[in-house]
Amino acid sequence: METLWKDLRYSLRMLRNRPMFTAITALSLALGIGANSAIFSVINAVMLRPLPYREPERLVMLWEHNLKTGRDRGRVAPDNFVEWRKNNRIFEEIAAVFALEQKTLTGAEEPEQVQLHQVSANFFPLLGVQAALGRVFSQQEDLPHVVGKQETPHGDRVIILSHGLWQRRFGGDSGVVGKTVELDGESHTVIGVLAPGFRFIDQPADVWTPLGLDPGKAYFAAGFGRFLWAPAKLKAGVTLEQAREEMKVIAGQTQQKIPVLNTGFSVNVLPFDRQVAGDIRRTLLTLLGAVSFVLLIACANVANIRLAQATTREKEIAIRASLGANRPRLIRQLLTENLVLAAIGGALGLLLAFGLVRLLVALGPTNIPRLSELEDLPLDGIVLGFTLGVSLLAGIISGLAPAWQASKLDLNGTLKEGGKSATSSERSARLRSIFIVAEIALALVLLIGAGLMIRSFLRLQSTDPGFNPHNLLTMRLLLPSHAYPAASNGKAKTAFFEQAIKRIEALPGAQSASVISMLPLGIGGPLTTFNMPVMVEGLPTQEAAAIPRADIRMVNSNYFRTMGIPLRMGRDFTEREISDEAARVIVINETFARRLWPNENPLGRRVRLNRADNPLDEVIGVVGDVKNGDLDAEVTPTVYWPHHSWAFAFGTVLVRTTLDPASLTSAVTREIHSIDPGLAIADIRTMEDVLWRSIGRPRFNTLLLAVLAVVGLALAVVGIYGVMSYAVSQRTHEIGIRIALGARPPDVFKLVLRQGMALTLIGVGIGLAASLALTRALFGWLGWLYGVRPTDPATFIGVPLLLTAVALLACYIPARRATKLDPMETLRHE
Repeated sequence: METLWKDLRYSLRMLRNRPMFTAITALSLALGIGANSAIFSVINAVMLRPLPYREPERLVMLWEHNLKTGRDRGRVAPDNFVEWRKNNRIFEEIAAVFALEQKTLTGAEEPEQVQLHQVSANFFPLLGVQAALGRVFSQQEDLPHVVGKQETPHGDRVIILSHGLWQRRFGGDSGVVGKTVELDGESHTVIGVLAPGFRFIDQPADVWTPLGLDPGKAYFAAGFGRFLWAPAKLKAGVTLEQAREEMKVIAGQTQQKIPVLNTGFSVNVLPFDRQVAGDIRRTLLTLLGAVSFVLLIACANVANIRLAQATTREKEIAIRASLGANRPRLIRQLLTENLVLAAIGGALGLLLAFGLVRLLVALGPTNIPRLSELEDLPLDGIVLGFTLGVSLLAGIISGLAPAWQASKLDLNGTLKEGGKSATSSERSARLRSIFIVAEIALALVLLIGAGLMIRSFLRLQSTDPGFNPHNLLTMRLLLPSHAYPAASNGKAKTAFFEQAIKRIEALPGAQSASVISMLPLGIGGPLTTFNMPVMVEGLPTQEAAAIPRADIRMVNSNYFRTMGIPLRMGRDFTEREISDEAARVIVINETFARRLWPNENPLGRRVRLNRADNPLDEVIGVVGDVKNGDLDAEVTPTVYWPHHSWAFAFGTVLVRTTLDPASLTSAVTREIHSIDPGLAIADIRTMEDVLWRSIGRPRFNTLLLAVLAVVGLALAVVGIYGVMSYAVSQRTHEIGIRIALGARPPDVFKLVLRQGMALTLIGVGIGLAASLALTRALFGWLGWLYGVRPTDPATFIGVPLLLTAVALLACYIPARRATKLDPMETLRHE
């Protein structure tokens, strides 16, 4: 222990005496360690931290699996949920959640749109969640009633508030339990407030109400589709595989009992943590691999600096060896110095990681699950332990080779007056060359990955969404059911929107206005999609899984003109068709037309939407394809439907303007509230902003990988510059002799430049070979690239040329300096 303490004191003294060396190496390590700790913090929050539920390892999600399409995470039909809960022997509980419905909350303040989840009474006990104030639902409050209405036979309407809504709407009033609030004009009694931060599978909700599912009702026969989430809890000792096997049996039994609903469907059982993390796992693991490359480059840089420093300390080390220090003792001392450096770099890296995590949370897209948890706890004990481990590993990796090399001395040659160990210098030069080649190769892999991502993102950004997003204002409205009752068959809602559109179009700067049930690109509404089966007239009845499906969008008559969607065939809706129930007409997109009637004219064809007993709808027009989901996803078959248009409580108003769209926000809001002051308006943004937000995750991935690649490039360039500068300083005597014997400056310049570029080209060659192997495997696994091949020629030619050019500049400065050496001065100095 005393020897270790002496080693530490000696190391600190040596580092203090070389402040520039200490600063450069510590900062190099800090970059690598800090970046690794920041990415690991995100991985820890998303994938490693235990879920905030009781016994999360026993929690699973049940999904319906469409065997025809391969979609294995489909919502659950209520009829199947009832059968699964009744017949299984492997789950303690199966709960039901109906998410993504919204209501209007009214009171003393402005009306507000709130996200509502309807849940079965066993939902909160299944997760082990207790109310922070009050209580959760009782079984009595979850008795059967009409789905979508919070009415039990006892007339009770109860509600649980989220902590966020309680804070912002009720000021954190501890007496809120027992009070009544109004949702869509109906009074509800507050029975509880949940703890802060609770959310279900990263789906935010403001309020919870009982679902009231009726186990005796045939929901599918009544026209209900698949709309439930089904979390479940395994019984103690039951494995995931056992659950999957039993659920397959139960799914087979349910198919025999309700064949029209379940033919072609099975069940999928997923661990809860996998459900929460989703596809972000691959992204985070890839980014961790990328920052590991940065750390390796930093370690190689530090190793090179240590090798150069060891050459200047040869005599010191030789004296220590001659006084009795054996080789393990010397290696331990030199490694101790490097570990102290790594500790300093780790401390600086921790500070850097803290800032980077804050930046990641600020820049990260909203669809990364659990990322918001880092706002309160960016660096916990696990992250601190990881940083410590990475620091130790970096210290050993960057210090072992220099320590081993420095301890291999020719004592006789080193201790001679003015002498140097030529063998040691040669070995050191070879090691430095190896490290430089490794740095260049690693940097090239990062740069090619970033180059592919940048080209992919630029392609994605230039993708035509199918409409004109410029000068377009959007805002989401929610029409409360008490003021716009379903009993009117949507006429009250249709009348409201017709009046609102006329008033908005009369505003100065408004070119046209329209309304749609759900905005394209999966943003701007409580649902990202509304999908229905489509039954074509004249075709035989198909099993449920084989029936083609289409996204349904409900629009008014000038929607296509307002959005700038081209009409390819036929015509648009008329005003009469929008409001007249008897007019059974639809407009479809090109993809729908190609899939159902390839090489045929779809105009005049008729289909039934959703149910086989629904009336037939006639195709009157075909419009251009629009990206309803992600911008990089395939276009889905889409039906634009005027019927029952506003039977839904929500709709997005769009305004095409001749001015800056944002400048009309106040005027449009004022016109809407002049018709109905009680309406809640949300998500007011331009369509360009919607488009920008829709590519948030690809932009985030590209930005991170590009930043890491630039850091790796900078470290590699600094490394090659340092090595070449040191090489020039070591060869000063040789260069002086060459000049004295007649070597011209261009000859000296070529000599130095050739050495540096040889190392660069070897590193580029190795990096290209590694990149060809990695990019095909990695991007094929990730599915990140859009419109760009993993072996894109432009990237694989351009990036190596860029790296070579930058390395050439790093070699140019030392080479230029070598040509200016005075031979008399160098020889006299030697």
